[in-house]
Amino acid sequence: MTYWMYGWHACNAALNNPLRKIEKILVDKRQDPKKLVLTRKIPVEAVDPKIIEQKVGKEAVHQGIAMCLHELAPEDISLLEQDTPMLVVILDQITDPHNMGAIWRSSAVFGAKGIITTERNSAPESGVLAKSASGALEVVPRIEVKNLATSITELKELGFWVYGFSEHAKDTLQNFSFAKKTALIFGNEGDGMRSLTMKNCDQTLQLPTSAEFQTLNVSNAAAVALYEVFRQQH
Repeated sequence: MTYWMYGWHACNAALNNPLRKIEKILVDKRQDPKKLVLTRKIPVEAVDPKIIEQKVGKEAVHQGIAMCLHELAPEDISLLEQDTPMLVVILDQITDPHNMGAIWRSSAVFGAKGIITTERNSAPESGVLAKSASGALEVVPRIEVKNLATSITELKELGFWVYGFSEHAKDTLQNFSFAKKTALIFGNEGDGMRSLTMKNCDQTLQLPTSAEFQTLNVSNAAAVALYEVFRQQH
């Protein structure tokens, strides 16, 4: 399936990814042509910015570039078989592409080796998601699974400890020691983790917060948790 990616960070990262199949590039005719560095043959059109808006939507901050490209093929969970310190993110039905993209970006910054999503009820790869991820889609592979509970069991068999985040958990992230192979689970924006997902966690945690205000967006919560695991592993 193809879609229109936009924004210079996302598009440049895609251009540098040999696994990306890119059909066409549209560039605002007012842009400096030297700004676009191609290492392979891809059709490029210098167009009026309104043409780009028609492809990506008027609300999109396209920065004068858009590319028609194919989604990346998802990886298999066997990608995580190495017996080395490893961080993996599991998204339990995250449907907002802005949140998913922001989590992808944080995952890349803090060295996650993969992001596991469900085939159904998860935000698909899209221009909005790619722009929010700011190039991270090309860095952290997506592992798409049919049954999350089964996949969590497979991760445990590979030596992972699975930590789910919930505002109702008794234990906090503060002073908690993570395993060498860690998987962090974040639930959807409204209901959090599903009950079966939570049941399959080795440990549930919440972030330490002030008593006055405790609610945090899932992408911000993920960034805090990812940083702490990265800090411990490095």
